[in-house]
Amino acid sequence: MSQRYFLTSVLIVALIPATAQLPTLLRDINPSGGSSIRGITCVNGLVYFSADDGTHGAEPWVSDGTTAGTVLLKDINPSTGSSAPSGFVSWQGRAFFAADNGVDGQQLWSTDGTEAGTWLELDIEPVNDYFGVAQMAVLNDLLVFQGTSVANGIELWVTDGTLAGTVMLKDIYPGAGSGRPTKFILYNGLLYFSAIAPELGEELWVSDGTEAGTVLVMDIKPGTGSGSPRSFAVANGLLFFQGTDLGVNSELWATDGTSVGTYMVKDILTGANGSSPQYLESFNGEVWFQAYGGSQAKLWHSDGTEAGTQVLPDPTPSFNSPYYMTAHHGNLYFLAYLQSYKQLWKSDGTSAGSAPVLQPGSSVNDPLMLSMSMASCGDLVFYQATYDYAFGEELYALYQPSVGIAEQAAPDRDRLYPNPATDQLFMTDMPNRATLRLYASNGALALETDVHNMAIGALPAGLYLARITAPDGMLLHVQPVMKEF
Repeated sequence: MSQRYFLTSVLIVALIPATAQLPTLLRDINPSGGSSIRGITCVNGLVYFSADDGTHGAEPWVSDGTTAGTVLLKDINPSTGSSAPSGFVSWQGRAFFAADNGVDGQQLWSTDGTEAGTWLELDIEPVNDYFGVAQMAVLNDLLVFQGTSVANGIELWVTDGTLAGTVMLKDIYPGAGSGRPTKFILYNGLLYFSAIAPELGEELWVSDGTEAGTVLVMDIKPGTGSGSPRSFAVANGLLFFQGTDLGVNSELWATDGTSVGTYMVKDILTGANGSSPQYLESFNGEVWFQAYGGSQAKLWHSDGTEAGTQVLPDPTPSFNSPYYMTAHHGNLYFLAYLQSYKQLWKSDGTSAGSAPVLQPGSSVNDPLMLSMSMASCGDLVFYQATYDYAFGEELYALYQPSVGIAEQAAPDRDRLYPNPATDQLFMTDMPNRATLRLYASNGALALETDVHNMAIGALPAGLYLARITAPDGMLLHVQPVMKEF
């Protein structure tokens, strides 16, 4: 690397605003309207979700964060029928999910991220009058899920991937009644969830993957009333959740996994209503969540103690109702109202460091009105938005790398040349079938091309961040690149 380039690139990179980001439309999935995106989930470096392109119904889609890599995974329920995919989880090196092909009902499917590698993994219908799968989690090399059968209703099931190894783990509500296990989360190597049992109502349960080890943690609201645990998150060595006891409605609770160690953290909104904490997310060693401390929902955080449970002062007077939080590379992303309209927000955990991420030129006042999920995956935050009525509700992404710009500018990483360049980039030790992506200083994707044809003449002059990735998504090289006239 020449001394001239190194000093110039460091100087200009230092001037790039660290928070400058623009939402990028990944694909207009449904050209005739919104794509009804649901369940955005990061699995094995790819994002899976349900979407309707207006032709195939609600089917599984996959994205690697590029337009070319945002595609229909498989039309599982052919033609306009919807397979309604849900519950994507990583297991045995693949993404498993529930889907209905229109013949077998909701069954267990899996994929490697390609159409050819997507198939019906296990038709569980022959097992004990079983006819439905939903909500999954991995525990001790087993896949635990919510299963439905005529004889036992909706209960906790488990599979090792074979029909013989697919059984009901525990009939929590004996007989045809339904225990309805839900809200699965792993904590200290065990599976915690909410379930309904006779004489107990809906309470907090735990399982080690065996029937004997599937037990009640605590009857939070004693008797037949329901403690209704919801919105789980693990932070600061504790499992946090929303719970309700006899004297206090819907407040923040925490547990260390034992009955004696299960407690209400703070009565945020005293009285009959409760603060209704929800959208819990682990961030900065605490749990962050939405709660009502008065007439409006605000952003709160807690370390598990009453004194350490505090509201974040409003970044602006019109801020309220934070939803769908996702921690991503040192920041918390979430949806919240700015005045009367839902926008994407970014926070470093301080009021001064919290601000909306706006899309310049957006023709829609309330762009995130239909948003229902968000996910961090690699260097990107994925979410749904309607920034332009011409596109409707579609999939967007924000780019924020985990590696600092200063580190990316190190002299020993100069494999792209010439630098500065005017028309064409080349690469030493050029990998086969790799892809170059150039990101502008505002975080937007400026160019995506094969490494064997890195023509940049059409780009505006300026500094870009180059990322070279292999076909499987593995990051091979990162380097700042200067484009000159």
